[in-house]
Amino acid sequence: MKTQSHNAEVAGRFGGVAQEFCSAVEFASKTDRTNLLANVYRVLPRLISEAISLPSVEATDEGDATEGPDQSPSHPSVRMTDEQWGQLYNQLKEKLGDWDLYRQVFDPTTDKEADCGSLADDIADIYRDLKEGLVLGEMHQSKPEDIVWEWRLLYYPHWGKHAMDALLVIHFLLQDTLS
Repeated sequence: MKTQSHNAEVAGRFGGVAQEFCSAVEFASKTDRTNLLANVYRVLPRLISEAISLPSVEATDEGDATEGPDQSPSHPSVRMTDEQWGQLYNQLKEKLGDWDLYRQVFDPTTDKEADCGSLADDIADIYRDLKEGLVLGEMHQSKPEDIVWEWRLLYYPHWGKHAMDALLVIHFLLQDTLS
């Protein structure tokens, strides 16, 4: 059985890598697009690896003294608003310029045609899904199990795909620069 201290350790380890990713994104306005993508490229494989290693835990139903009505597992009080996400997306889209859009197949096991993807969308979505858990951890408003549960829950159907798509695209964009 996984203990609270083990879950806190796992949340801390994943949170450290998630913080590296979020810091790279937050530093985007102070760097050029090559350095931004190089920083994201370096952390994404570790982020994916740590996400795959997140244990399957149950979200707790019990409330803490610090929890209020907005601190349920969805935490609307700390989640980026659509407006905040839009500002981040537009900043990244402008920074990336002609490197933003790419061709992709959404599900290579079933899809026959390619669609257009956006690195700005990938990075902004990963950021939003990770930042919430980081803020909750800093504010001590959620138990480690709840933060791990949320990160893992969002990884498989949402930000994991964004991370893998972004990693592949960045690989091709930077292969000559980094080799």
